[in-house]
Amino acid sequence: MQKRICIIGGKGEMGQMTQNIFSKFLPEYTLTIFDESDWQNPQQKLGNQDIVILSVPIYLTDKIIKKTIPYLSEGTILADYTSIKKEPLECMLANYNGPVVGLHPIFGPTISSPENQVIVVCDGKQQAKYQYFIDDLAKIGFNIEKMTAEEHDEAMTFIQGIEHFSVYCLGLFLKHKNVDIQKMLKLASPVYKMELNIVGRLFSQGPGLYADIIMSDKQRQQTIAEFAEFVNANAQKVSDGDKQTFIENFKAVKEWMGDFAPQSYKNTDKLLLKKKGY
Repeated sequence: MQKRICIIGGKGEMGQMTQNIFSKFLPEYTLTIFDESDWQNPQQKLGNQDIVILSVPIYLTDKIIKKTIPYLSEGTILADYTSIKKEPLECMLANYNGPVVGLHPIFGPTISSPENQVIVVCDGKQQAKYQYFIDDLAKIGFNIEKMTAEEHDEAMTFIQGIEHFSVYCLGLFLKHKNVDIQKMLKLASPVYKMELNIVGRLFSQGPGLYADIIMSDKQRQQTIAEFAEFVNANAQKVSDGDKQTFIENFKAVKEWMGDFAPQSYKNTDKLLLKKKGY
């Protein structure tokens, strides 16, 4: 039986990715794209959908949730793609009587296959009514990771907040020092070239997206401020020439990481060798 799914914000990159993946791997779903112009007659596209997914900027999510709900048919599954989960999920649960689930695709819009790509699922309510959709995503190759919205947001504070902020600061500092990136690439080791490419990758994308991600909620902002203080304290140790503290800290982190550190060395070696074609 054909299922109807509508993506609000579907002309954005993640919406386009969803359309491509569903057309190739889930043809039993008929996908409708809903963009800004469709608010002139929202019932036409939002009514009689089996699933409606919001793929909109973080700062607009709560507003669009509340704007969408009056046009949904009874039993329509309401979901979102937002990279924070607690606030959108709470908003959907508080304002909508039907099935609700929070989704976070942990990948960019350029994927061509769902194989081994991760989607975080945060259960909302009436799980039995949306479980078929989650099962279909798993069936075509997505790895489904279930967790609470709180667990997700805590993890993303580090995976997205601290990580993106660190890369942003490195790029900003390179500009501040007017570093010749092309010269650096000629002299850089393969690992450092990879790191420079990660910086370039971030700055090739939209600034608004990363402003939203890095400053998405108070918890993330506070943790980044704490991280900055921590970096300043350690920078002072370096400025003081305190090698002993540096070595002790290095050893402590290495011990804390356990098997992850040597395994990471092997994994990055494999990536670099694969890139070279060895």
